[in-house]
Amino acid sequence: MLQLRKQVAGVIRDFNLFNDKDRIILGVSGGPDSVALLSLIYNVRRVNPPYSTIFIAHLNHSLRGRESDGDGQFVSSLADKYKIQLIAEKRDVREIARERKMSLEETARDVRYKFFENAAKSVGANVIAVGHNADDNAETILHRIIRGTGITGVSGIRPKRKLTPTSTINLVRPLLFTCRKDIIAYLEEKNITYRVDSTNIEKDKLRNKIRLELIPHLEKNYNPKIKKSLVTLGETAIQNCDYLEKETNVLFKSVLINREAKTETHIDKIVLDINKLKESSQILQQMIVKEVIIRLNIPLKKIGNKNYKNILNLLNSKKTEINHMIKEYLNIRREENELCFSRNKFYVEERPVLSETEIKIPGETELVDMNYQVKTEIREIKNNFLEEFKQKKTSKEEAVDFDKVSMPLTVRTRRQGDKFWPLGSQGVKKIKDFFIDNKVPVMDRDAIPLVTMNGQPVWIVGFRIDDRIRVSEETTKLLMMKFEERTTHI
Repeated sequence: MLQLRKQVAGVIRDFNLFNDKDRIILGVSGGPDSVALLSLIYNVRRVNPPYSTIFIAHLNHSLRGRESDGDGQFVSSLADKYKIQLIAEKRDVREIARERKMSLEETARDVRYKFFENAAKSVGANVIAVGHNADDNAETILHRIIRGTGITGVSGIRPKRKLTPTSTINLVRPLLFTCRKDIIAYLEEKNITYRVDSTNIEKDKLRNKIRLELIPHLEKNYNPKIKKSLVTLGETAIQNCDYLEKETNVLFKSVLINREAKTETHIDKIVLDINKLKESSQILQQMIVKEVIIRLNIPLKKIGNKNYKNILNLLNSKKTEINHMIKEYLNIRREENELCFSRNKFYVEERPVLSETEIKIPGETELVDMNYQVKTEIREIKNNFLEEFKQKKTSKEEAVDFDKVSMPLTVRTRRQGDKFWPLGSQGVKKIKDFFIDNKVPVMDRDAIPLVTMNGQPVWIVGFRIDDRIRVSEETTKLLMMKFEERTTHI
């Protein structure tokens, strides 16, 4: 499979994925794609070193029990075989997804890339290489089309991008133009073993149904080269997106009125020149609005196509003064020739800050400043109670190890410098950083109750408990806590 090695070397060169000064982390799960990536990059390096140092990073998601642990052991043996430094960690992704009220797939992705970022920083790496292939790209594009997307979504997976918009670390995909069948053929020819993820053959997930059912159906009945067609569509869309992004950057500088928004990282308001904006095409107008939303640190997924249309309608309105609000996130005000965007401050300004209140244990505590009451009780672990509780609990209910709790517990809102140890993480984190990582809107942060112990938060209500009071195998007694809205008596 010399041809495949040359193809990968060509992709590295053509897309400038890395060079001889880079330090590279290879994300290796143990599956065929990542194992092939390791073998190919290692051999490319031996023939013509395009970089200086490589590392292996492996994250155990704890989703498949012993199978996941077996993956970790397999990757460790690969690191020994190739004599490459291994960075490995374990996370309970299922528990984190439950805490965050996010899908398992989305949580796994967020946790994985955060792990990669931390791993890169720990060894001074500036490139992370992962094993996405051409089949993955075709499936991604089709998945997005089915769920609904625009030109950005249709562009699929890029061979190279920043890990995050502000990161100095590049995420690269040397196998992106290699078909899965060629990867398997390469491994078989080289007699290289790999692990098989059993969840990839389950048909209850949309992505797997696309891979196992829809694409084979399209290949058989409509187009035997459907995957190639989808990848070609993605390449064309990328070219269009790149052009539009360049035009957007130029136009944004022209229509921006408040100049401080050009240089400041964290801004609360952006003002645009309506007349100049109206001179551009509608697609550029929409991309300008998208850029505004990004710069205001508002989650893009919270703003739908209908919201974009409503915003653009303000440009052509005959009214000279309009106030408009998009959900709880964004305020838009039109005044004469100016369109002003600002993050909604409703929650910060209108909802009172909670004064510190001691929680009755066991018992009920009325929170005078907020429409909540806290109910607590102490329970023994028996008769599968804990398992049933985990299945039914809401984000505002928690069970912790009673013997790890120091009385009294209090409840309040955040204070400057607050820190805690998020469940499943490796150490203490600032509350502010936790909110940023979990994309909690700025306007919501001062209204979130915190349960504290010894003056420090141990539960961010609705999000995460502190790892130091978590339930373990040694736990015998539980402290149950529940926040619920108070009943108002007239």
